Amino acid sequence: MCELSGTLNVIRACLRQNVTRLLYCSSVDVVIGFEPIRGGGEDDTPVPPKFLFPGYPESKLQGERLVLSAHGQPCDNGEKLHTLSLRANVMYGELDPYYVTTGFRNAASMGGKLIQVGNGEALFQQCYVGNSAAAFVQADAALAEKPNVGGQAFFIPDDTPLQNSFKFLEPFLESRGFSLSQTYIPYSLVYWSLYVTEMVLKALSPLVKLHLKTASCSIQYINMDLYFRSEKARSVFGFTPVYSPAEAKERSLAYYKSVKL
Repeated sequence: MCELSGTLNVIRACLRQNVTRLLYCSSVDVVIGFEPIRGGGEDDTPVPPKFLFPGYPESKLQGERLVLSAHGQPCDNGEKLHTLSLRANVMYGELDPYYVTTGFRNAASMGGKLIQVGNGEALFQQCYVGNSAAAFVQADAALAEKPNVGGQAFFIPDDTPLQNSFKFLEPFLESRGFSLSQTYIPYSLVYWSLYVTEMVLKALSPLVKLHLKTASCSIQYINMDLYFRSEKARSVFGFTPVYSPAEAKERSLAYYKSVKL
């Protein structure tokens, strides 16, 4: 895989060029299977028997393991390489091309309304991109001062309030003149319709290549509780979100109001 070969190349380059710190951007997806996660921590949230998403989490997990296993390896000059991994949440804010912006595009294609799927009760955790970036800066500083914090993986959610994904999107949608649908489509109806369609397309794949815009796993992703704790990152390397939820929302609104779709 490109992810693995690229990660190995970076590790080898660090050892050859005497780079003593390496931080890996992992993802919470490396622990997400088909069951809800409520307040997951590093020590009580294992890798699932099967990932919810195909491909991406597996390559991310393997990359994370490569980087963490390189912790303590000697560089060419005899100094040691120190590594850690930060498991980023789904991010919103400046330069977001996929998350909130996909909601905009879906709403635009449906006459200005984003269709809500599910009962609206599932809690999903998103993180402002500025706070995710701050976590890397803070972790790097801590790793330079205290190399023993290395060799570990950390969850880094900020203080963005836990909300249903659709309610989270609502103020951003309204900033562009869009809105949420007043009614919900049952989750099971959408999920199983997509799942059966995926199976049919898979069976037909030797003859014709067709792809759905939305996958059944994506619908499940936003319809089960998924949130994590940041206590370990805060206590071990001093993670402190730089932007409050209000500041994050204000900065994000400024971006989303003008982003091209």
